[in-house]
Amino acid sequence: ETFDSFDLDLYDDKPDPDTGISPRNYMETVFEYCLQYARRFSADSANLFMWGGTGLGKTFLSTCIAKVVAERGFSVVYDTAASVFSKYEEEKFSKNQEGAQAASQVHRMENCDLLIVDDLGTEFSTAFVTSALYTLINNRLTSGRKTIFSSNLTMKELSSRYSAPIMSRLQGEYYVLRFYGSDIRLKKKGKR
Repeated sequence: ETFDSFDLDLYDDKPDPDTGISPRNYMETVFEYCLQYARRFSADSANLFMWGGTGLGKTFLSTCIAKVVAERGFSVVYDTAASVFSKYEEEKFSKNQEGAQAASQVHRMENCDLLIVDDLGTEFSTAFVTSALYTLINNRLTSGRKTIFSSNLTMKELSSRYSAPIMSRLQGEYYVLRFYGSDIRLKKKGKR
């Protein structure tokens, strides 16, 4: 996936009756923000929280960001939320080689220049996962390392799932990019 292959024509160009803006126009702005974010990534960049329904391009654009930022020489780790938290669990509870490998992966996630966690909210919710998420967010914020989260869940849905300290950090320390439109995977399937 590259920024050049992102197809804005998959988004409806009819204005939304409530906002007066079409999903395509809105997503043009989101696309441009993501492109400039990747091209200008630095220690001064914002943390991002991408949210919106399924199939709106969050994974695609975060992958594009990862590619450009890595090509510019920064360390980037990209993984799903379920995988991230399973590594935390392996590090904590495995005493063999798998635990050592997981510890190395967790260290890499916590210390890379840009961490991208896809599909936050799809992981199995436990007290351990909530604690690991808080640790991950807080450690990266205090060290000045940048993070991008994507989720299909609204802030209200996330609030019912995660603790107030996590939500305070997500809402106060992350720039929120809202994704609009209809599932573009289904539209692509219809074009075949």
